[in-house]
Amino acid sequence: MPRRADDITFVPPVSSHQHEFATPLGSAVYGLDFQLKLVVVWRLDLATGLRHNSPRNAAIHHVLQRAKEISGKAMLVHHAALQVQLGDELAVERQVPGTHVWARAEQVKVEVDGDDLEMAKKHIELLRNSTFKLAERDVERAEIRYLRDEVLTDVGTATIWWLQRNGYRVEEAVKLADHLGELVKIAQREPASHWAESLVSSVERAMPELGDAHRRDLRLHLVKALSVYGGERVAAEFADQVGLPAGERHNNGHV
Repeated sequence: MPRRADDITFVPPVSSHQHEFATPLGSAVYGLDFQLKLVVVWRLDLATGLRHNSPRNAAIHHVLQRAKEISGKAMLVHHAALQVQLGDELAVERQVPGTHVWARAEQVKVEVDGDDLEMAKKHIELLRNSTFKLAERDVERAEIRYLRDEVLTDVGTATIWWLQRNGYRVEEAVKLADHLGELVKIAQREPASHWAESLVSSVERAMPELGDAHRRDLRLHLVKALSVYGGERVAAEFADQVGLPAGERHNNGHV
């Protein structure tokens, strides 16, 4: 029995296109870009009832947005791994939201400029050194707090502390009593510290159980607040004084 026209569902033919595209692609470090080359492949699904006036641009833009979400977390030194990841994830065809366009990418290639790569390596080394210096400073500050707040509080405590670390040589400890007393007086004097250090110290005293792992987070929150309410100059002065690495103060405090 022949079918009536009403029983026939029209399925539009699939239309496939491709376009080779090259562009810089941002990395995790502002100003240092990957060089991306790929072929954007797209097709039009007219059965969706949706339309877009420039399907090629919609496809390219959509693929690049997907690429930026991934590359924005990557360092230039990881360009080889990024190429593999982009080649894998961009190969998955996705619909461009709100359109009849479906897009993916082929032949993904990621390159880096030699000079930019050297700068990226120097940037990493700078961050590494800054992190180590901040860690050393945290250790020094912790030791100073321990000596000031727990050891050099009075002569008796200071003497017992000395005995424990020097084989309980009582006679020598007695002879040192006057010197330990002077150290106690010096340690208990109110230091003429920079306002930034005083601010950090005051906040930390309000939270005596704050772990060392969270002390840097505290400084980052403070520099962000100072940036908002005091301006970049005040925030930069605070960051320099408390030893925040340049990368962290920029990303978290917007200095």
